[in-house]
Amino acid sequence: MITGYAHFAQLAESLQWDEKAIDFSADREAWPRLTGAENARVLGLVAGFVIAETSVSGQLGAYEAAAPDESMAAVFQAQARDEARHARFFDRVSAEVACVPGELPAQRRDALRAHVGDELVDLFEHRLPATARRLAEDHAGLTAAVGLYHMVIEGVVLLAGQHAMLDALEGLSVGLPGVRKGMELVLRDERWHIGFGSRVVQSAAIGREEADALLEQGETAAKVWGDLITTEAIETAVRQHRRRLKAAGIKFW
Repeated sequence: MITGYAHFAQLAESLQWDEKAIDFSADREAWPRLTGAENARVLGLVAGFVIAETSVSGQLGAYEAAAPDESMAAVFQAQARDEARHARFFDRVSAEVACVPGELPAQRRDALRAHVGDELVDLFEHRLPATARRLAEDHAGLTAAVGLYHMVIEGVVLLAGQHAMLDALEGLSVGLPGVRKGMELVLRDERWHIGFGSRVVQSAAIGREEADALLEQGETAAKVWGDLITTEAIETAVRQHRRRLKAAGIKFW
């Protein structure tokens, strides 16, 4: 019988994929034929994912160290492996498909910051690392940290962006099949990440102040994408966030 959080680690193991195996040859040929508006939207979303996934993949060590038992720590470790793969996938897209300049991932990431708003950069490069640093100093903050990472960042920001990317790819004048395949695999990973975060939050005693903070953060977080996602997509993400919190047993006063 699987106890604790071990079933999430087993699920993660069963869903492994290799970002290097995705064929971008058709995508490279199609990219120059995108319209200006198509290029701007897809490149903006790719830029956001490069910045986001690079950041989140580097923060989970603090979560693993704060885990109260080995089964939870193993899941954070498995998730970190996923996030690092996502970062490599989106960097491949930026380098091999969009031809973003730079010899190294960090150089390409610097070039991509111009394609997203300051709010997104602040969330991933300042607020999330600050949360991880506080968690490293005080493990008692694990539930709040999971709330920000899994419920808000993954459950609202990244999920909204992933659906926006799939919608954008569906409407392109030319196909980007490799990008689409990778996006679908990333989204599959994110679903279990969010499920794990919901379980952690559900198992904790969430007070009124924390509940209100989670709701408020979720209601504003999706807006960091700016014009790259629609108002309808933001509203959908917020509704899903509220339902997910309620399903985790969080009460709102």
